[in-house]
Amino acid sequence: MQSYLEPCITLAEQAGQAIMAIYQQDDIGAREKSDHTPVTAADLAANEVLTAGLQALAPDVPIMSEETPIPPLESRQHWQRYWLLDPMDGTGEFILESGDFAVNIALVENNQPVLGVIHWPAKGVTYFATHQGGAFKRTDGRDEPISVAPKGTLTLAVSRRQKIEAVSQYLNSQFDTVALGSCSLKACIVAEGKADCFLRVGPTGEWDTGASQVIVEEAGGCITDAEFNPLTYNQRESTENPDFIVMGHPDWQFQKLINPHQREQ
Repeated sequence: MQSYLEPCITLAEQAGQAIMAIYQQDDIGAREKSDHTPVTAADLAANEVLTAGLQALAPDVPIMSEETPIPPLESRQHWQRYWLLDPMDGTGEFILESGDFAVNIALVENNQPVLGVIHWPAKGVTYFATHQGGAFKRTDGRDEPISVAPKGTLTLAVSRRQKIEAVSQYLNSQFDTVALGSCSLKACIVAEGKADCFLRVGPTGEWDTGASQVIVEEAGGCITDAEFNPLTYNQRESTENPDFIVMGHPDWQFQKLINPHQREQ
């Protein structure tokens, strides 16, 4: 894994450069995919950079990307190792020009993410981690270890565009908020201690959590589904995630703070 880490960081930065080149253009090639989610020329350009680079780096390792057709489960269920990519997480934020979008690369082994790289092109910041290797943030070529925040005032990472009521109904506690776009970037600010929790209510894919999961776990937190069960990778025909929760320091006792059935009561 360590031998893959620096090449993956470089590829994520190159994909970010491809994204930012299109970010400056008048026509970003925005359209709607068959699943009614947006895609732009930047998503496709980043995907091309990543897939070509990873094929050169590890020709025998399969690639699963949001922007390429997903093989049926019978063709991929025996993969022991594969790349899981979201070439640009936060396409809607890219279209809105908020700057809150990120390149996600994960390496999955035996159905568990073991390497994660998340690059924030607009800020020039990269978060990365490997299993049992710690979590780090790279800014201007300098690496610093990151960890979740100790228990203090509960801070919730929320979407810039989603109504706060969509997630506040599940919380049994008062909280402060910090707003950000991309799903994976919100996970990263939990990992570096700028927020304590992030509840994702709505559709996502396995590529939205693969890299985040390694980084958050290595920083001392965890990611589960809304019922506090482990997320799964490459074990179902569908690659869609359930609603999920990114949690920081375990002293918070999140199972007492978050009630996934609150809306039903």
